[in-house]
Amino acid sequence: MKLYLLSCQNIQMHEARILPRLPERRRLAFDRSHSGLTLGAGLLLAGLLGVHRDDDLRLGPYGKPFLAAGKPEFSLSHSGEHVLLGISDEPIGVDMEQSGRHVPLAVRERICLPAEKGLDPLVVFTRKECAMKLTGLGFTLSLTQIDTTVDYLWRDRAYHFFTTKQDGYTISVLTAEEALPEIQRLTPEALL
Repeated sequence: MKLYLLSCQNIQMHEARILPRLPERRRLAFDRSHSGLTLGAGLLLAGLLGVHRDDDLRLGPYGKPFLAAGKPEFSLSHSGEHVLLGISDEPIGVDMEQSGRHVPLAVRERICLPAEKGLDPLVVFTRKECAMKLTGLGFTLSLTQIDTTVDYLWRDRAYHFFTTKQDGYTISVLTAEEALPEIQRLTPEALL
């Protein structure tokens, strides 16, 4: 498993060099949004997974993207000015949120199980997002069926939750791996 964190703070100054490397759908999404996160996610997928054409990616029945070639598995998340990419030979889910983001009490009451009530709500929230991404079931997966305090069992296999707080972000990963590797920090220039 590898984890990559891309800063998109000044990525738009590289727009002319990045856009030709991206699939048409990603270019059109950028044309609509002008979001540095859209450029960053596209650059990570192009630079690390070779996604340059629309048909390099497929979507699962609930919208989870996967490589047309099948492997490796990947998961993307973005928050603030950063994009996180997890790559693994096994299913993986990653999620990140800017630390300090307020999770309303009504949301906490709705998504937290009794064992999770004392935990940082962003840890619980990002871990549940990881499970939705790993399984590819998205919001069809009931959040109250995901206990983030224990291993997550899916397809008769145990997956482990890991959470780290770095640079003002809460980052969670759900993986079959036994340990969380160091997150590799990237700049747009490193991928161009």
